[in-house]
Amino acid sequence: MMLATPLALLGLLVLLPLGVAFSRAARARAADLDRFGPLAIGAAATAFPRPKRRRLAEGLALAGVALCVVALARPQFGSSSRSLHRTSGDIVFALDLSRSMGATDVSPSRLGAAKQAAAAIARAFPDDRVGLVVFGGTAFLQLPPTLDHSTFRTFLDAAAGGDIPDPSTNFEALAGLLAGTAAQDRADAPYTAVVLLTDGEDVEGKLEDAIGLLFKAHVPVFAVGVGTPGGALVMDRDARGVPSPHLDWTGQPVTSQLVEQNLRDIARRTGGMYARWGGDATVGPIVSQLAQMGRRAVSSEIHGQLADRYQWPLLLAGALLLLYPAALRGRETASA
Repeated sequence: MMLATPLALLGLLVLLPLGVAFSRAARARAADLDRFGPLAIGAAATAFPRPKRRRLAEGLALAGVALCVVALARPQFGSSSRSLHRTSGDIVFALDLSRSMGATDVSPSRLGAAKQAAAAIARAFPDDRVGLVVFGGTAFLQLPPTLDHSTFRTFLDAAAGGDIPDPSTNFEALAGLLAGTAAQDRADAPYTAVVLLTDGEDVEGKLEDAIGLLFKAHVPVFAVGVGTPGGALVMDRDARGVPSPHLDWTGQPVTSQLVEQNLRDIARRTGGMYARWGGDATVGPIVSQLAQMGRRAVSSEIHGQLADRYQWPLLLAGALLLLYPAALRGRETASA
């Protein structure tokens, strides 16, 4: 046997002052009776219960309170079993970590806004599996789909541009990874969707090939654009963290814009949807579409655990406390 909340046993300390109170009350009653004459004669002449019966009643009350405290500690023994059946969709978030995601035309930056969008969508599906892919010039599966959303948030918050060796953008590398992962995991069942979080720039120029891979793999892409069409300067940082404009091969500062047309094309041709991030409400349509995504059983387990048995001490405590007034009403008959 074990106790689920053993600290509740500290409540037994209340028995000490309660016992002291009963003892003082008994002495006070004896002193009052003694004022009217010898204690034995006074007790026989009254309608109050004899000391033995009163002590019995007080013992019942103390035992009842003690059992109530034991019930609060939730004694557990034996075992109970239950079946756990869950269905879930898989949502893989593809987070762009390319250099242009450091632009600050949205607050706090494009990368920061992309993380906010991912967190908002994941919160809407607490019972679904979520995974994380990061990409730039290459793509990596950071976290396979999992029901542990706290772990997902840890990986999401930790993602940074330095995680990708090539800071350019290659949608084909991302598509190849996503298509391969989906084919291995889903066995052609329509439960996988991808949420793409990016500014839409296609530096490598292989967008058509990427869309073809995703289309053939039946992977719907829900694209969330971060940034503004007007764009912002792309910044580099030196070893001390001091920012400076990123320069192209001609020595000119590079400006990066949100390329919404690329993202609309990806979403439309793979069966997904596009939205530009501007707060939780802006991804509401994507959330609604994802909610209609197919589900599958992801776990079916038997969990054995100790069963709560607090009912027994609680039932006994109630019986003892009900006997308390009955014991006080009873009175011993004085011998002739």
